[in-house]
Amino acid sequence: MPIKLMAASRRRPGLTRAEYFRYIEYYHGTIARQERFKISSYIQNHVIDGAFGALSDRTHQQVSDREAVVELVFENFQDMLATLEPAVPSAASKDGKFFADEPTNIIVMAEEEEIPVPNPMTVFNPGLGIVQSVGALKVLQYIMRDDEVYREDYYQLWREAHDAAMAKSPYASEQMRRCVMNKRCRVNDNDGAARKHFQMVDPPVFDMIVSFWFDSMEQAGAFRQYNEALQAYPKKFANWSKSFFLYTRQVPIVRDTPRS
Repeated sequence: MPIKLMAASRRRPGLTRAEYFRYIEYYHGTIARQERFKISSYIQNHVIDGAFGALSDRTHQQVSDREAVVELVFENFQDMLATLEPAVPSAASKDGKFFADEPTNIIVMAEEEEIPVPNPMTVFNPGLGIVQSVGALKVLQYIMRDDEVYREDYYQLWREAHDAAMAKSPYASEQMRRCVMNKRCRVNDNDGAARKHFQMVDPPVFDMIVSFWFDSMEQAGAFRQYNEALQAYPKKFANWSKSFFLYTRQVPIVRDTPRS
């Protein structure tokens, strides 16, 4: 079964966001293409904007700000290990210190579950999306599970909350082109290779990241409408003070499949 490694980073001290984006796309991305190893797909999601925590919070409850989320897809766990821990250390593993604040990296090893949406295709889409039925604005929502909620109950409650939020947010229901639940898989407990590769120090644990696609940045308000309805769901399942969402632009680095 394919496994996806999602790594969220912020830029190292001294870099502008433009310098960070240029470096990760053109230099680090080139390294990844040259040292592909067992990577099936590699997408960089460059952050346009985002929000951390809840509007009711007075201060941030964890490290905020992210510049990018990279998504590496492998055919299986063994292929991921072979890429992260090659016999000779890879150039990519030694390159992170030049653009990222590595100790604050957040990784999640996930399995995808496609969530149906009412309107996956627009009537008229003049090349806004990278590929068919995938829009130009991608939203990544990191949802922290409430400590009092069991993991399996959390996934069920999110799905109930999602369906209720879609019903209460007609703009989002009309404009959302795709929704994918990235569910933290059990192999994430064996993340020594990933921790070593990404140089993380005590990262927060996210059991789920949900990806949404819209046609353009102008549809960001549709996600806001949906997010407010999701947070208003009466059954507790998430710690919204430690959750965040990111508006991003997809940058394909390695892509052999029709879409990601």
